[in-house]
Amino acid sequence: MTLSFAARTILEKAAVDNGFSLDQGISGDWLIFKAHAAPANLCLTVTKDGYGIGTDHDGVARVLDKELASLANAPHGFHTWATRESRMLSSLAGTVWRLARSLPDEPLRQFKRRLAETPSATEVERLRKERIGQDVFRETLMLFWDGACAVTGVSHPRLLRASHIVPWSECDSDAERLNVHNGLLLAAHLDAAFDAHLISFNGDGQILLSSQLSESDAVALGVGREMRLRQIDPETEKRLAIHRMKTLQEHDR
Repeated sequence: MTLSFAARTILEKAAVDNGFSLDQGISGDWLIFKAHAAPANLCLTVTKDGYGIGTDHDGVARVLDKELASLANAPHGFHTWATRESRMLSSLAGTVWRLARSLPDEPLRQFKRRLAETPSATEVERLRKERIGQDVFRETLMLFWDGACAVTGVSHPRLLRASHIVPWSECDSDAERLNVHNGLLLAAHLDAAFDAHLISFNGDGQILLSSQLSESDAVALGVGREMRLRQIDPETEKRLAIHRMKTLQEHDR
C-alpha cells in the first residue's frame, strides 16, 4: 500500500504536533519520526481500518500493550498498535512522547545532564543568597502569624508555606523581598492557588476566587468564599492590591 498525500499529511501533523519533528524516512508503509526532546522514535501508518502507531521505546510499549491491540508488520525494533480515529492517533503520539520523557531512565539522564551544566560563580552566589533569604522570610512569617496559616489556622509546620505577595523575582530590593508585609503564611494548597493567581484577597481580607478555578476544584480543595485572612493591615493590603490586579485580569468572579 502506498500512502496518499492526504494520509501523509495527517501522519506528519500527528507526529510534529506532539514533539516528533525529526523525519527519519520511510520503512515500508510506515513513516518514522524522532523526538527532539525525548528518547523515542515514532512510526505511523494508515491501515484498512484506520491508523497504526508504534514506538521503539520498550518502557512506553509495556504501558500501551495493556491498553491497545497490537498490529503486525511493524518496522524492525518497533512495537505497534491499531487505532481508528486520527484524533486518537494524535493523542497516542502525545502519550508516547510524555511517557518517553517520564519513564526510567530518562529522569536520571536529565539529572546527570543538568549536573554537568556547571553554574557560574555568579549563579551559585545568587542561588545561595536566595536560599538564605527564603529561609529567613519563612522564619519571619512563622513568627508574625504565630505559626499558623493566615486563613485556615493550620499549624503543622510541614503543611505551611511562606507565600510572597509580590514575587521574589519582581521585588526591587532585598528589603522588600524580606518584608513580612509582603508575605502570607498559607497552608500548602492555598499557597499553590495563591501563587497561580487562582485566589487572592480583597481589602477586608475576604478570599477572591478566579474564574479559572472551577467550582469542582474549589470544592475538592476545600476553598470556599467564606474564607478570609485572620488579620490584614494597610502595608499588606497595599501589596495585595498588586496581586489582586493580576488575579482580576484572569476574569475573577
